[in-house]
Amino acid sequence: MKPGRAIGLTHCPHCGARIVPTPKELKHWRQAAGLTQRQIAARLKITAGHVAHLENGQRSPSATEC
Repeated sequence: MKPGRAIGLTHCPHCGARIVPTPKELKHWRQAAGLTQRQIAARLKITAGHVAHLENGQRSPSATEC
């Protein structure tokens, strides 16, 4: 694998299995746990805006600056 490529990796390079949850799955799991975006962000030590970006299927703002 080329250096730096792992950041955008969504499937296993060996078996092809999806290793990154979809935005819909992330939102479902958060809601099933009874957590708000702010609560999950605090636990993951990221911003609530970042959680919103992930749940909407958008890249994080920092990932687009590279």
